[in-house]
Amino acid sequence: MRLLALCAFVTLAACAAPAPVPIEFLTREGCVQTTIMRARLDGAIPATGKPIPYTVVDLDTLVATDARKGYPTPTILIDAKDMFGMEPPAPPFPAPT
Repeated sequence: MRLLALCAFVTLAACAAPAPVPIEFLTREGCVQTTIMRARLDGAIPATGKPIPYTVVDLDTLVATDARKGYPTPTILIDAKDMFGMEPPAPPFPAPT
C-alpha cells in the first residue's frame, strides 16, 4: 500500500508542476515486478483528477551508453529523476538480473 501512496504523491507532484513533467516507466522483458508496479502507477494517476501520460521504456532497446540502462527494473523516472531518489547510474552499467 505504501507504493500506491507514493505513486499517488509523485503523480500529484508531477500534475502540479507549471509545465508537463515527463514520466518514464523503465522495464525490460521478463521483469517480474513490472505488472504490479505499473498497475499501482495506473491506479494512482486517477487520484490527480487529470490524465497523466507516461512513456514505457524497454531498457533492452536503448543504446549501451544510455544512463537509463543502469537503473533496475521497474523504475519510474519523473523529470529524469528516480521517484525513490536513487542516484543516476554511471557506466559501466551492471548486467540485468
